[in-house]
Amino acid sequence: MKEVAPLDQNTLEVYRAFLFQDEDAHRPAQLADSADDCVKAAVARLIDLSLLTPSRESPGGLRAVDPSRGMRVLLQQEQHELARREHRIKHNTTMLDLLASEYAAVRRQAHSDGVERLYGADHISTRLEALAESCRHESLAFYLEPPAHPAHPADLGDRPADEPGQAAVPPRLYEQALARGARLRSIYLDGIVRDDATRSHALWTVEHRGEVRTAPSLPMGLLIVDTTAAVVGGLPGEDPESVLLFSGKPVVLAVRALFEAYWDHSDRFPCDDFGEAQADEVTPQERKLLELLAEGLTDGAVARALGISVRTERRKVAELMDRLGVSSRFAAGVQATRRRWI
Repeated sequence: MKEVAPLDQNTLEVYRAFLFQDEDAHRPAQLADSADDCVKAAVARLIDLSLLTPSRESPGGLRAVDPSRGMRVLLQQEQHELARREHRIKHNTTMLDLLASEYAAVRRQAHSDGVERLYGADHISTRLEALAESCRHESLAFYLEPPAHPAHPADLGDRPADEPGQAAVPPRLYEQALARGARLRSIYLDGIVRDDATRSHALWTVEHRGEVRTAPSLPMGLLIVDTTAAVVGGLPGEDPESVLLFSGKPVVLAVRALFEAYWDHSDRFPCDDFGEAQADEVTPQERKLLELLAEGLTDGAVARALGISVRTERRKVAELMDRLGVSSRFAAGVQATRRRWI
């Protein structure tokens, strides 16, 4: 039985005309044969609701059902529809539970060694969202680049936001994790003070009772959830459009120890007095970059030393040259020395 539309004022007026036909004996017939779309729709709706039924006196005509009986019929229809909906919900839930179990079993079988490679933003996002929903105790992260969303995702890798390896977790999932009592800790490259998106992301984390620190270099992009999973991206030589998910506890604990070592030696995020960096100030990462350039290292060597990609290293060099008002790296070194940046 199809779901019927609710009664509206127009339908009630048509029903009233059939019900009180003594007021105008010709009115029901006129309504039944009406070409008016609204009237035709109302008549069809009343038939669906069993409030109009075929007339015994006038073949092909219609008569109104007593409202009390019509109400009982309508209630039965609603009860039948409710039962069908409950059946559909139970059926769909059972099917999805079976599919989820099958999906989990296939994943476990395919990655029995505890290592899984995730390709593309959609695949990565799907797994990160599942990890965020499972988070009960803590979420730890390294950020190499401005995050793609003002939440607590893992921006795993050193890529622009429109590339497949970039992925984000919706803020509501981390808000739910916080509500469950989870602890959120994040370490960003200290160039954070130069980037509005990253600053907003860090402040969002702090405002939601997370903890944030900064470091001049980070070895990789990282997200650790409890002691059950570690997602790693941005490793040298790895496919830039993929990340690695480790579920073996020894590996996760080892990566967690690496995070703690960086956490202990990282700087407090200055959220109390945080503002735009002054034009004549450089971050520790920027100072280190200038020192490495002064030593004559190549872009690739500088990037490896800082734990960032060559693309990011070149962007940071261009930004420094723009701030110094120079057009060559040699002139940048001269100006940086004069300003006592190095």
